[in-house]
Amino acid sequence: MAANQTKLPSEIYEKALAEVVEKQLNNSIDNYDITISAGSSKGDNYLGVIYRAQVKDKVTNENKLNLIVKLPPQNEVSRKEMFAGEFFKREAGFYDNVYPIYEQFQKDKGIDVENEGFHQVANCYKTLTEEPNEGLIFDDLKARGFDMFDRFKEVTKEHVFLVMRTLGKFHAVFYAIKDQKPEVLNYYYTLKDSFKIMSETENSTLPAYYSSLKKQTIKVVEKCEDLEVKEKVMKYLENDYSELIEHCLSREKSEPYTAICHGDCWNNNMLFMNNEDGSPKDLRFLDFQIIRYATPVTDLVYYIFGCTTKSLRDKHYHEFFDVYHAELSSYMRRLGSDPEVMYPRKALDDQLKTFGQFGLLMAMMVLPIFTSIPEDIPNLDEIAESFSNLGTENETGASAFNFTSEKTYDNFSKRLLDVCHDMCSLGYI
Repeated sequence: MAANQTKLPSEIYEKALAEVVEKQLNNSIDNYDITISAGSSKGDNYLGVIYRAQVKDKVTNENKLNLIVKLPPQNEVSRKEMFAGEFFKREAGFYDNVYPIYEQFQKDKGIDVENEGFHQVANCYKTLTEEPNEGLIFDDLKARGFDMFDRFKEVTKEHVFLVMRTLGKFHAVFYAIKDQKPEVLNYYYTLKDSFKIMSETENSTLPAYYSSLKKQTIKVVEKCEDLEVKEKVMKYLENDYSELIEHCLSREKSEPYTAICHGDCWNNNMLFMNNEDGSPKDLRFLDFQIIRYATPVTDLVYYIFGCTTKSLRDKHYHEFFDVYHAELSSYMRRLGSDPEVMYPRKALDDQLKTFGQFGLLMAMMVLPIFTSIPEDIPNLDEIAESFSNLGTENETGASAFNFTSEKTYDNFSKRLLDVCHDMCSLGYI
């Protein structure tokens, strides 16, 4: 490692990084200087700690390799409250098992995966799954021209169309495998959802967290001037939040159209590459830690209601799904399966009516995070401590993961009310 630089938290990680460097460059680690720096800003990532590793030739000082090292929180409370072991193993399973199956399946169909197929994930060079030293080492996509879209700007329809097309291909590959070689993904058909895992943990703070979400939503909705919307949302919130989540994630209710889903499909879990005019031309999905087996609608409405404005939805909402299903259908046919059997448009529309409410449930959870500003966001250890105190006498009164302040509350409340209006007008609640 280069002198006087940030270091990885243990020799285990340094050894893993050295192994990746030697394998990728086919040369001894002794020939390189590795500079470690912070890989993300506050508010960019909530389930891990990101480091950036820049590898340079010691003699020529030429940059040879750029890597991302993603590690779990090292604080024990943070590990426990963030379910670090479970989520890191789940993401490692995607890169070690799921994506290689997807890639090979597409190749077997004669598809040039890098140019025509679903390939929109980072190259993962190494996974570590042994507690408490889990971790993943990736290609640094920012060094290749990808960047995170500024969440304080409004996404354009072109961004949403690109996300919808990419999700269409992602889900299409699964459906084709489910149709033709279902046995290769047997493990995922019974994969327990992350919300279920958290709720079944002894002394789970999830019920208290759900309660806090409802309270902050009620506080917003009480000021709604549209009495019909106010009444519908208030009545909806009389339901048990955990039961609503379970309904939306029920594989029994969504079969035979259940699929492997990203699970955490929002702005900060994707990187875009832009054209010269700023329009997006490519993207990569990140963070498969909450991968789930559920209706694809969960990915779609999570992104649309969490990351777009009402003005954009008013103009293009139904078009988003047209783009998604057209891409899914077209690619599924190329893979040799019939979309009219595996996931017809009527099934998508029916599932939107049944499970579209998931967009509100996730908006309640994530909009306080998405609308926050860096100065209001505590570090991961402080977040974990706040989460562990939920429902106890030590609770501060502020919800964990609610970083709204006087500066951001108006934006948060407007975004959430806009989602409530859409849920009612679309008939989802």
